[in-house]
Amino acid sequence: MSKNCVNVGLIGFGTIGAGVVKLFSRSAELINRKSGVKVALKKICDIDIKKSRGIKVPKSMLTTKAADVLNDPEIDIVIELIGGYKPAYDFVMAAIKNKKHVVTANKALISKYWAELKSACMKNSVEIMAEASVGGGIPILRGIDKGLAANRIKKITGILNGTCNYILTRMSLEKMDFGAALKEAQKKGFAEADPTLDIEGYDAMHKIIVLSNLSFGANVREKDVYVRGIKDTNAVDILYADELGYVMKLLSVAELDDKGINVRVHPAFVEKSRLLASVNYEYNAVYVKGDAVGETMFYGKGAGEMPTASAVLSDVIYLARNISGEKKPRFKSAAGKGAAVRIKKLDDVRSKFYLRFSVADNAGVLASIAGILGKNNISIESVIQKARHAHEKVPVVIMTYEAREADMKRALKKIDSLEVVKQKTVFYRVV
Repeated sequence: MSKNCVNVGLIGFGTIGAGVVKLFSRSAELINRKSGVKVALKKICDIDIKKSRGIKVPKSMLTTKAADVLNDPEIDIVIELIGGYKPAYDFVMAAIKNKKHVVTANKALISKYWAELKSACMKNSVEIMAEASVGGGIPILRGIDKGLAANRIKKITGILNGTCNYILTRMSLEKMDFGAALKEAQKKGFAEADPTLDIEGYDAMHKIIVLSNLSFGANVREKDVYVRGIKDTNAVDILYADELGYVMKLLSVAELDDKGINVRVHPAFVEKSRLLASVNYEYNAVYVKGDAVGETMFYGKGAGEMPTASAVLSDVIYLARNISGEKKPRFKSAAGKGAAVRIKKLDDVRSKFYLRFSVADNAGVLASIAGILGKNNISIESVIQKARHAHEKVPVVIMTYEAREADMKRALKKIDSLEVVKQKTVFYRVV
């Protein structure tokens, strides 16, 4: 028997939670029409229910006890927006065991507990939806899971952290140094007071794990992902790369080949002719390559109250449609079982490289460096060598052709041991 009303409980009444409540209020008729059933927000839980959120809520809807949401037999869908691992994991698992569907924006939770949540959902015939966990309002998860369902996904390359993208854009376009760009991002609300998760790459790591598990049917763990953030980025490298026709972005990459999948997060230089190079400031973008569709790109605001609330409620509408029709959705992944997918080591990955050497201004230095690169199967595409100054170290910038990661590591270890090389080589991968 179909339900006449689908009831929703919300845990977490912060910025995004407030956005969800506002969107529920102003778009109630639209939500009901698109769901094919009345969708009602029945209960809101938060540790602070007295703080003003800019929207009026009946006191009877508010509670400080998560159990009032999790154990209410009339609530069909639980929205979890508190973030982090604990107690979010406990709340979500309790909801699933109580046969309630879950909607979350919690990328950390989904990335760390993918296998456990998937198993629990299958066992209890419910679904967990997490569109808002990656890319804010960009419909990337449903785009992959539904729109690209007929494809074998080959590669995902994403700009998934708005804070880092804002900082790198300011460094590139305004010639700012990292510290000044970070302070501006914090002042404008694009960066947290403690920006560690963003600038060290961990926020982007959580998101690419979610995308990898969905796209490849894998069970990628945090330990499987190479992560390098942007906190040590020097504006001089951005300027040199600009001369060579490249822009720096923090990229989240997942690619599949016959040897398995490799998942990584790191700053990289992108050719200016590429669409990803033109994604600036707080915007996000995800490039997806499928075997049938070819290249596609999803673009939009990756964070913010209303874009993220939009993604949360799109999941609610999807689940409400299924509930009203008595369908039994499952926690899905586009590629099926994860056990068959092997994690590929970074050493086996091939890419072009940007290299900046600080060397003594002696004759034959470039030839020595080129010789070591050549012996390690690395060819040079272009070189920038600045004007000579007596008795000073000078920068030499080299852009290579595609090379194997392990070969590059071996070559740089040898080059950095040369007496004429005055400091450790700076290197970035190139798209």
